[in-house]
Amino acid sequence: MSMIQGLNGLRSAVLTLGVLACATAGADAAAILKYQTATAIDLSGGGITGPNLISFTPASAAGVDLSTGSVNAGLGTFVVAPPAGNTPTSYDNVPFEITFLPQELNGEALSGLSVVIRGVLNGVVDSPYGSTVTATFDPTPATLELDNGQTITFSFPEDTSKLLVPAQSNGGLTTAQALLTSTQVPPVPEPSTVALFVTTIGGLALRRRLASRRAKAKASV
Repeated sequence: MSMIQGLNGLRSAVLTLGVLACATAGADAAAILKYQTATAIDLSGGGITGPNLISFTPASAAGVDLSTGSVNAGLGTFVVAPPAGNTPTSYDNVPFEITFLPQELNGEALSGLSVVIRGVLNGVVDSPYGSTVTATFDPTPATLELDNGQTITFSFPEDTSKLLVPAQSNGGLTTAQALLTSTQVPPVPEPSTVALFVTTIGGLALRRRLASRRAKAKASV
């Protein structure tokens, strides 16, 4: 009976340590993705009446933690300039592209990876105080697969259209954001966690063996 209880105790200890090891590994498994963006507003295909007043400042040295599953990420900033002489400029389905460029994941450099997020501009900038322009993003989710097999989906779940404020409102700055949803790669326990787990199991087994020998020695006396 004592032997069975001892073995059950050892099994319980092994299971507990296994859970703790996995929990520790999961807690430490941050997935910091550093990135930058680039952009282009297509002025070659028409659609703009008047001088272009809208530019885009890309994101640089940006980062998000993908371990949370879903996170908002800044893509950059639309900038609306005031029209010269209050001459209105109109936009009719003028295409734009924002290229998302991952730089590193948890300190490991990434190269050759990118995803393009597309949209169109529509509306009128009629004065430093007036803009009806909207940037409408393509509702089709874009995806990106990282080197570690993790897949990121870019989406705009609430509203694919974003109103761009005029020059005299917030300096004409409107931030563009996307929701990044990532698959979760199973965390790999750190070597120190594995070593602690193995050492503890070995110690428990040795202790059980010694206790068994003592019990046999007492029984033979």
